Order: sequence, then structure tokens, then C-alpha cells
Amino acid sequence: MESDDLSKARFVKVYDYLEERAAQVADLLQVVDNSNLVSGEVTKGPRTAAQRLPRHMRRRAMAYDVRRFPKGLRNYAAPFLANTKHRKKPPSRYFRRRSRNLLLNYIRRQRKMVWLETHIWHAKRFHIVDRWGYRLPDRSFQRNFRPCYRDSVRHCTVRDKSYLSCILISHSKQDELIAMLSPLCVNSASPTFAFKSGLDGRYEVSTLIYRPGQYPRGLIGPARFLWSKEGEMHQLAIWIHPSCRDQLLDLLKELLELSDEEQFEDDDDEKSTTVPHTVEEWRLSRLRVHTHNWTGKHGIQVQDLRDQLVRIRLYGPLSVSIVSDALK
Repeated sequence: MESDDLSKARFVKVYDYLEERAAQVADLLQVVDNSNLVSGEVTKGPRTAAQRLPRHMRRRAMAYDVRRFPKGLRNYAAPFLANTKHRKKPPSRYFRRRSRNLLLNYIRRQRKMVWLETHIWHAKRFHIVDRWGYRLPDRSFQRNFRPCYRDSVRHCTVRDKSYLSCILISHSKQDELIAMLSPLCVNSASPTFAFKSGLDGRYEVSTLIYRPGQYPRGLIGPARFLWSKEGEMHQLAIWIHPSCRDQLLDLLKELLELSDEEQFEDDDDEKSTTVPHTVEEWRLSRLRVHTHNWTGKHGIQVQDLRDQLVRIRLYGPLSVSIVSDALK
């Protein structure tokens, strides 16, 4: 009798055991695979180390800080945290606002969009938008519309127009240069490059540039030009909007038969490895990259001076007097 009791105690018939407890197994499966569980509860597929914990033991920042886990699970959770991709904690604002780090941050932020000289001043007072490769002030978020209008009518207001592109054309004879550029302007529509008031360089003249022989439909865009003389070379500076700058350059290359000049690389290691200390030094080190030179027929020279000149426009009746006082 004792042997029969021992055999019954040691062995369990699985089929009979599950059949008797089928209701309990069904309840267990309903809990594990129920789609109506609380949001965030993972019941299917692999679980992370944090998801294996009860909800009352989960803590914030467990995805990247192993010290948030209970001590018994830290060794188990460490491999899971090593595979996660979380950015490191950024340095403090005091460290980021140091002059050296601030300069590097400004340089990094100008890789895609060019900043104007007055960008930092405008960024604190204006909504900034990305236009034509520049970061430009769009509208002010200060209520200063009436003061600005009053100053422009009675005194003077200043506007930064440095985003306009300057194309410098040089030639020894002014008459020949005017004759070669005459197809770009139409006398009946706007002043041409032979406008008498602008030949001596005292006035900057506004004009409209068209494609040769396509007036009035082939308009490229408005422009302003200024004559000057340096030694024996007559220079014509054309200021044009960046949206139509490339069209004008392509037209000048075709009209003047321009060819690129050879660009010699600077072999001076000191200049290439020197770290700039100011934004101005960094911009000066990049001038050679932005300067494009072309030579054409009859000794014509063309330079693309984009992003190298600061253009400030003054509005108001006292603009001339303010400029004269500033230049004394």
C-alpha cells in the first residue's frame, strides 16, 4: 500500500490535470493576450527591461539611466541601455554662452544660410525668415510702426540691404563697355548704362534689365548701377536681387564671352589652420571662396562680390546730413 501511495504522489497526469484546470488557463490567456489592456502595457513580442517591471516600479528616465532600475535588475538592464540612441546631456547655458563657444555656434549656424551683419540685432527684435539663401528680418514683433513711419517722414531710418548681390564689371574704355551692355536695357522703359547723370559716378541709377531682343516680356529684374573709376579702369557696379542674380551672370557670360580665371589655392598652412577669434575674421577668411573672377573679350573683367559688401540704405529727409556728420 505504501508503494502505491508513493507512485501516485510522484507522477501527475498532465492531460487530466489541464482538463480539470482549463477554465483557469483560459482566464490566464485572456489576461496576457487581451487587446483592451491599458495603453502602454506590452503583452506581445519582446519587452524592454523597463517594460518587464510592474507599473508602480517604473520611473522617469529609465531609458538611459541604469540607476533608475532596482539594484537586482541593473546588470540585466545595462545591455539594453547600451544599445539605445539618446543624445548626451547638453552643456549648461553659461558654458554655451561663453564668447569662444558662442562664436563657434554662430559659425556653425551659418553653414546653410548667410547672416547679415545686423542679424544678431534683428534676431532679438524681428521675425527671421529664410529667403534666397539668407536669414532676413521679415517683420517686427514690437509695436513701433508709427515711430518708424514718423522717423522716415521727419528724420531718418536705416535698412540693411546687404543681401543684394554686387557684380563689378571693369574695362579701360567706358564707351565700349556701354556699347557691349546696351542690349540689356531699353531706353523707353528705364535709364540705360549711358544715363548722363550717372556717368560721372555721383548718382546711383535704377534700371530694368531685359534679355536682349525680348522686350517687354524678357524681364530679368530691377537693378541699380554706379559708375566709378580706379586708375585707368572704368568700373560698373550692378546691384541686383539674389533671386535673379544667376540669370544675369549667365547672360553676361554669353554676352561678353566670359571665361573663368584660374583659382590658385593658398598653400600657407598657417592661414588654413588659424582659428578665427571673431565673426569678422571668419568672414574675411572666406572671401576668397566667394569671389569669382571672369575675363572676357577686349580685356573685360567681371567679379562676383556677393556677401562681401555691406549695403545700408537710409530713408528720410535728414539722411544726407546724418551721413555727412558720420563721415567727418
